[in-house]
Amino acid sequence: MKTPSAATVGSPRPGQGALSARLRRGLAALRLALLFSIFCHLVLLAGLERRTMQEAGWGLDTPAVATEAAPPFLGVTVALEQYNAQARQQVLAELQEAGFGWVRQRFDWGQMEPAPGRYRWQESDAILQSIRQAGLVPVVVLDGSPAWSRSPTDQGIHDNPLAPPEDPATLAAFAGAFARRYGDQVRYYQIWDEPNIAPHWGNRHIEPVAYAYLLQAAAQAIRAQDPDAVILTAALAPTQDRGHTAVDEIYFLQRLYAAGAAPSFDAVAVQPFGFGHTPEDPRQRLDVLNFQRVALIRRAMQAAGDGTTPIWAIRFGWNRRTDSLWGTVRPELQEEFAARAVELAASRWPWLVAMGWALERPATPQTDPAWGFALTPTLARTLGQAAQARNAAVAVASPSPSFSLLDWIPWCLLLAGFAVVLWRGWAAAALLPWADWRRQLGGWPLSLQLLLWGCVLGTYYLATWPPLLALCLLALAFLASVHPQAGLWLVAALLPFYFQHKEITLVDQRLILPPAQAALLGLVPGLMARLRQVKAWPLDRWDGLALAWLGINLAASLNVWHWAAYGRGLWDLALMPLAGFWAVRLLATTPRERHRMALALFGGGLLAALVGLGSWLAGGGTTADGVRRLVGATFSPNHTALYLVRTLFLGLGLAWTWQSGWRRVGGWLASAMVAVALALTASRGAILLGIPAGLATLAWLGRSAWLRSGLGGGKRWMGAALLATLLALAAFPLAQRLGNSATVAERLLVWQRTLRLWQDVPWLGVGPGGFFWRFPAYLAGASGVDPNLRHPHNLWLELAAFWGVAGLLWFGVAGLFLVRATRAGNGLSGAPGHRLSPAVASGLLAGLMAALAHAQVDAFMALADLAAWNWLALALLVPPWPVCPRESR
Repeated sequence: MKTPSAATVGSPRPGQGALSARLRRGLAALRLALLFSIFCHLVLLAGLERRTMQEAGWGLDTPAVATEAAPPFLGVTVALEQYNAQARQQVLAELQEAGFGWVRQRFDWGQMEPAPGRYRWQESDAILQSIRQAGLVPVVVLDGSPAWSRSPTDQGIHDNPLAPPEDPATLAAFAGAFARRYGDQVRYYQIWDEPNIAPHWGNRHIEPVAYAYLLQAAAQAIRAQDPDAVILTAALAPTQDRGHTAVDEIYFLQRLYAAGAAPSFDAVAVQPFGFGHTPEDPRQRLDVLNFQRVALIRRAMQAAGDGTTPIWAIRFGWNRRTDSLWGTVRPELQEEFAARAVELAASRWPWLVAMGWALERPATPQTDPAWGFALTPTLARTLGQAAQARNAAVAVASPSPSFSLLDWIPWCLLLAGFAVVLWRGWAAAALLPWADWRRQLGGWPLSLQLLLWGCVLGTYYLATWPPLLALCLLALAFLASVHPQAGLWLVAALLPFYFQHKEITLVDQRLILPPAQAALLGLVPGLMARLRQVKAWPLDRWDGLALAWLGINLAASLNVWHWAAYGRGLWDLALMPLAGFWAVRLLATTPRERHRMALALFGGGLLAALVGLGSWLAGGGTTADGVRRLVGATFSPNHTALYLVRTLFLGLGLAWTWQSGWRRVGGWLASAMVAVALALTASRGAILLGIPAGLATLAWLGRSAWLRSGLGGGKRWMGAALLATLLALAAFPLAQRLGNSATVAERLLVWQRTLRLWQDVPWLGVGPGGFFWRFPAYLAGASGVDPNLRHPHNLWLELAAFWGVAGLLWFGVAGLFLVRATRAGNGLSGAPGHRLSPAVASGLLAGLMAALAHAQVDAFMALADLAAWNWLALALLVPPWPVCPRESR
């Protein structure tokens, strides 16, 4: 019997080593999948833990608020007009005896001033006298409007007595007269009621900024007659909606701050009904209506920098009727919840200085569900006793809720979990043959590769589950690491589809990811791989320009109050465009690569034009001045025109470069379709300013020998004929629009008010994303101006308002660099081995100049897709990074 030699002992059998390697790789892939699942669960747990801490009071500062203007803590809303004098006095006496300190009574302006300057004070005299005689404090609600003060849309067959006046000055005059008459009896004034829901804002869309102007006018008039007055905002109705007929309290309040209304109110009035939930229900979310919603509103005030203005729960309560819109509880629970709500507010919320029961008794038939709030003797006594206990046990406010070290243990565990997952995930990923897989995928037939790309993109388009979206992004990153150029083309082609974004909800956080930005994030592995091949990349003036732009955007944070908007603006207008700029300089380095990148940029604009044309031919679009205007993927004809005017000249430049017949014909046809779509937008700025400026740029560039070589005479004539056709197409709709001078007057007023804004933040502006949250404060008295503008519709004011003097100087330097490089000819696109073709370069320059001219009456870089297009175009025009492979070891 033979004994195996030492050399053969323990040696693997044939194929055993390969099997072992495959097994290790399979186990590594399985481990990576499990770690990805664990990572997703950790993200979910982190979101839930953050929610739990917020619901426990974390981040909800409780500084001492001004209490000298506070009323007695407990009150109730009444409808005293339904009682005769004797019954009214009896009801008020019972309320005072039960422990109520104030009553809230509505006074209908429509009934009290039937004609301008003619007042009926008899009923209000009697009601206020009864309240004072009962020893109660009146809180008056000035609400409703007479027909003569309302807009025509709120009269006639659409008569709405709850609509606001057409001119805020008319309400201000009434409020001033009311304060002049009752200033010695009344201190607390609520201006309007529930303007955040229909029908309390008339037959129009809810507009918080318009209410802010109404509040400002009325508050000024009241304080002029009653300097000691305490002004309350309208009692905002609890709602989850954010649409045209209802706007949630948080957004409504944020827009009041944006309109500069904070000095006009001394307290915020809210209505935190229980909606069938217990007072201790901790949920504080937009989609949940409960008593603790008041804490969510307080957070919105703190985010606006207002931590001292008190809140009144002007109406709260639980309804005992089964047919109630406010939820239903049993009568005994109604009393218990009411007492517990008062106790909770006293122990946690020193900024909640007053609480008012929903209703003493409605002046409506017994079938009205509001009767479920009506006070019973037992309920009144319960509320009174709870208020007395609160007054006796008011604690000194602490600066913030106290959290012990034990409360932070979950976060420590979560951080440790993330660290372990990333560590082991990196180790597992290192065992997988990524290079082999990339090489194998690169060898697949083109049809299969396109099918794989299509499957990934299609799945991403249809997916809504965050883990699946993350897997799609990882798959996209792998594909882009195999073909970085294809990933770059995808970024360029998807730019105009910003509004077709994904909304990714992670517990209470909502992330918005537009398709081009998703593709750009997928490029990160490919960019990192290319960076590893670079020996050195000395920063040039163009990189310095980009870094300076980033610095200006970061410095502008000094003037920010709405941090969520600033973060979105920084991401859209600085971080993502700059990432695209550097991606092009790093990945598109040869003339062929740069030409294809320009083609992808044009292809995205062409696709947007085709989408718009299809919608327009199907009857879509928006009508203005009797013209049906093409809208496209941006939901605004002017926004679409801003993108298409850039695309048109780039398309002409590309068409000039093609020599073969079918390509040239295809290029001209594609440009013609973009031209038709641009004409159908009926954009006066694009056709009267943008196109002539682009043509003038081409004429000027045609004098350069560097560019003349790529612009043959016949091609120039074809381009001129195409643009002449465009102007002819636009002549008819544009002629109808030129007769409208109202928009011109509105634009001039916008520019005037933007100058005032700039004067307040001259050096750094309001920052990216800040215009929407600062501009309304400068529109008081400017009727007809949309308070929801995102930019000032002028390039120079856009730079000044967004980025201040720093932005203007930066733009001047950028323009100087570009002009000098253009005059030098070879200063654009670098050395001949990396240079973009002259015709394409001329198309990009003409597109930028057309956009610059159009931006004299519209936006240039204040919109995400336009900012990204500008930076991608600049990246194609300037020299690429000197990418040099590392020396082999």
